[in-house]
Amino acid sequence: MGPLTYKSLVPAMKDEFANHLISVREIKKLQIQNFFHERYGDIHILSKNPLVVQSLPRFSNAFHSGGFDAPAYKQVDTYYGPLLEHFLRQHDYNNLFLIDTDGDVVFGVKRDEYIGTNLTTGEYSSFSIGELFKEALHNVKFSDLTWCEESKDFIFMGAAPVYDTTNKLLGVVIAETSYSAIDAILSQRDGLGETGEIYIIGDDNFMRSKSRFLTQNTILKLEINTKATQDALRGNTDIQIVKDYRNIPVLSAYTPLDNLKDVNWVLLIEIDVKEAFYSILGLKTNLIIIGTIIGSITGIYLYFTLRKKRIKYNPSAPS
Repeated sequence: MGPLTYKSLVPAMKDEFANHLISVREIKKLQIQNFFHERYGDIHILSKNPLVVQSLPRFSNAFHSGGFDAPAYKQVDTYYGPLLEHFLRQHDYNNLFLIDTDGDVVFGVKRDEYIGTNLTTGEYSSFSIGELFKEALHNVKFSDLTWCEESKDFIFMGAAPVYDTTNKLLGVVIAETSYSAIDAILSQRDGLGETGEIYIIGDDNFMRSKSRFLTQNTILKLEINTKATQDALRGNTDIQIVKDYRNIPVLSAYTPLDNLKDVNWVLLIEIDVKEAFYSILGLKTNLIIIGTIIGSITGIYLYFTLRKKRIKYNPSAPS
C-alpha cells in the first residue's frame, strides 16, 4: 500500500506545485508587460500633448538666445514649468526633459547634470540618455535600466519625437521612471514561501532586479549564467529543476519577456526544491513510519502465532 500510495500521489503533488509556479510566472509576466505598455502609451501621448508641442520650441529659442538665466527663458519657464511639473507628479515620473533637434537639453523639471548639455556632441552623448535621444528622433524608444545620480536610484527612460501641427520635428521628450515601479511587482511573493524569488535577467546575463538573498546591490552587478537563464534567453518557456546562482537546487519557472520591444529581459520564478517538495518528503517519511509500524506489528503477530502453533503440535519443544 505504501509504494502504491507514494507512486500515485507524488506526481499529482509535483504537478500541483509546478502549476502554481507557472501561474505566478504568467501573472508577473503580464504585470510587467502591462506596465511597459502603459509607459509606451504615456510617452506617446505626452509627445503629442499641446503643452509639450508649444513649450519645446519656446524653451529652445529662449535657451539659445540667452541661456537659463536670461529673462526670456525665465518667462517661458514661469508659464510652462509648473504645468510640466504637475504632469510629472500626476504620472509619477522621476523627471521630464525637453531636447531640441540640435540635441540641447533645454528643459528639465528637475535641474540635474543633463540640463544645458548637448546629447549629440556633449559628454553624455555616449550615455544611455544620449543613445536614447538619437533613436527617439524617429520612434518611441525605451532604455534599459541605468543609474541616476540625481535620485540615487536606478531608472529607465522613455522617449518620443515631438512634431508640430505641420509635422515638423521639434525635438524629443524624455521621461524618467524609477526602478521602484518594477521592484513593487517583483517584491510581491505571496504563495512562494520562505525561499521563493522573482527576478529579471537581461540579455547580458546581469540581473535587472534585487536579489532576495544577497544584501549587496545586484542590479547590473550580479552576472547569472544558469541553465534556466540560458534556456530563457534562447526564447524558451519552461519549468524544471536546476541549480540557481547560489548553486542551490531550485524549481525554476522561466520565460522571456518578449513583448517589451526595446529591452531583452527574461523572468524567472524560483523556489528551493527542499521547500517546494517538503510535503512530498513529509508524505514519504510518514509512509515509511507507518509501514515500519505495520510491518513490526505484523512480524510480532506472526512470531507469536507461529510459536503458539509450534508448542501446540510439539508439546516437548522448549517454550
